[in-house]
Amino acid sequence: MKSLSIYQEHHPQPLTRSLESERPPVTPWFALAITQDALRFTVGCESPPHNPLAMAAPGTFTPDLWRHDVGELFLKHASNETYLEINLGPWGAWWACRFQAHRQPAEEKPSRPFIPTALSDKTSPSSWQTALTIPLTYLQDHYAFGPDSCANVCFILGPSEARHHFSAAPLAHDPPDFHQVADFLPVALSQVGP
Repeated sequence: MKSLSIYQEHHPQPLTRSLESERPPVTPWFALAITQDALRFTVGCESPPHNPLAMAAPGTFTPDLWRHDVGELFLKHASNETYLEINLGPWGAWWACRFQAHRQPAEEKPSRPFIPTALSDKTSPSSWQTALTIPLTYLQDHYAFGPDSCANVCFILGPSEARHHFSAAPLAHDPPDFHQVADFLPVALSQVGP
């Protein structure tokens, strides 16, 4: 990928290679859709979820989701090094944190930086999908979100003994470091699906 496409409609984009394998056992997908007032981030995978921590009720703000199956959105400020990380678990649990620099949270004890306008999940024993809607005013006010923004979507999937890491942006780090804003891709605000 040379850019991260954001459509005006739901348009799933698969990540077919993990950092560990050209042919991973699963293929996660994500969708980024924009409306006049929100950005909808959807993640999913056609495999059983490995995430007992995230079996919390949908909408629960849950730290440490990255230790289990999770989809992550990283969004960098358009003109400085601050960025937002959003984690979504299979059952609708979520977590987010504002960072002032590489892995440096903006607050000593991160709390909800925004209130999602919608949160949904469609999880079953064989697959999962979770979506979170972020107010566009929040993204514009705190990250100058727009055509000059950069972002990345990542996944951490599988049981602890067989983890797979996926990233829409190419990563030059081993072990993977999803927090490297220099690796983020420019966003492409598309009109309608491809």
